Amino acid sequence: MDRMYQVADDFEASIRILTEAEGGRKTSPFNGIRWDFAYADDPASRQLYMIWPDFHGPSGDSFPKDMPLPLSTELFARMTVLVDEMREEVHRARIKPGVTFYCHEGSKRVAIGRVTRITGLFLDRPARPKH
Repeated sequence: MDRMYQVADDFEASIRILTEAEGGRKTSPFNGIRWDFAYADDPASRQLYMIWPDFHGPSGDSFPKDMPLPLSTELFARMTVLVDEMREEVHRARIKPGVTFYCHEGSKRVAIGRVTRITGLFLDRPARPKH
């Protein structure tokens, strides 16, 4: 299985990219997009987190980085929490199947998603070298 990121994913999700008419994107993004993540049940002053999608097909292979992703279509992604401290302190308690979230570009909501399965969220990651 070809994967975009070398670090193990934390959970899987279904994501629908919003159209311009829905307040979303005018053009299609590409796999490797680095959206910010917000929990749908957070208040208007929501916190944004660095949790990035790796969109993939039925075989589990990541979509190519140069392939435009379709708007308004359910897509499947492996999700990776980038900040280990947030992964442990926030996301382990909040992420579970059925949780709804939004993907943001700055303050603009561009996609809506739902957690479908927990994968490596509760597994410890090897320590990264400090710079």
